[in-house]
Amino acid sequence: MIQISLYEYIAETALERYNLAQMQLKFLGHSGSVTYFLETQTGKFLLRIHFSISRKQDDIWGISELIESELMWLNALSHSTEIVVQQPVKNLEDRWVTQVLVDETEEVFYCSLLHWIDGDIINTPLSLQQAYLLGSLLAKLHKHSSQWQLPPNFVRPVYDKNRFQLALSEVQKAVSLQLISAENYNVLELAACQVQNVIKSLSPTKDTWGLIHADLHDGNYLLHNEEIRPIDFARCGFGYYLYDLASTLQYLIPSVRPFFCEGYQAIRKLPENYLQITEGFFIMAVIDVLSFHVNNPKEHKWISQTVLYVVKEHVHPYLKGEPFLFQKY
Repeated sequence: MIQISLYEYIAETALERYNLAQMQLKFLGHSGSVTYFLETQTGKFLLRIHFSISRKQDDIWGISELIESELMWLNALSHSTEIVVQQPVKNLEDRWVTQVLVDETEEVFYCSLLHWIDGDIINTPLSLQQAYLLGSLLAKLHKHSSQWQLPPNFVRPVYDKNRFQLALSEVQKAVSLQLISAENYNVLELAACQVQNVIKSLSPTKDTWGLIHADLHDGNYLLHNEEIRPIDFARCGFGYYLYDLASTLQYLIPSVRPFFCEGYQAIRKLPENYLQITEGFFIMAVIDVLSFHVNNPKEHKWISQTVLYVVKEHVHPYLKGEPFLFQKY
């Protein structure tokens, strides 16, 4: 485990490459990246060291080109829409991504700096109105994505059948770790195969497929004066818009999900058969989240509990052709 003092060294070294008068640097946490809050005479910022807590040998999230592409989308959203996002800041070399070399280990870390945006995490279930606003927000992101001309050398991961297969393979580790039973894993695998068949039947068009947030859960949006603001685009990539819908819906209680969909359709129309497709993507989104946490011992208890519940309340009904999205959390 890398020590906090090393993170501080990387953060302070990176900040030397920006035109900022540092006032205060505060460690926030470590998950998909190491994050710091920075307050200066000119404003507030979020510094990220792109080093995941569950980093694997084949981890892609710390690749410089991928980070730069995420920041390109944030920059475009901040200039082309009314959506309030964390606008990225270029360093003194006119680059979005700052590279820091740690001499002792010769390891390279990539950092990025974002403007801080005000707002609060919603720690209670969303109200009907908040769910409606969240649905509208996601639709606005998709609307921009479907119309935006991608810059040259824009690279982000793809949420396709290959990625889902890799996620399922990661979850299989939970069997050997005795976090879940082989029987429940087999049920997940059976459902995944069914979802893969659905994916094969879909046709990616500009109305159905594009750049998605892919991680708009309740910790990745803020409430500010009755406005929902998205944060943490670190896992954005290319995928079906309905997958993005499902990824967010999995964190909402069933009673507000119809209002979320209503808010979405106020901006963008959903296909008539969206429910069945979204439920399949819902299961795949859960598998993707499980795969992210399987290498983090702090999440092992949560994985065991989640798989038991998901298999019973979501996967078994899905395999029987019974709808669950508006009935089960």
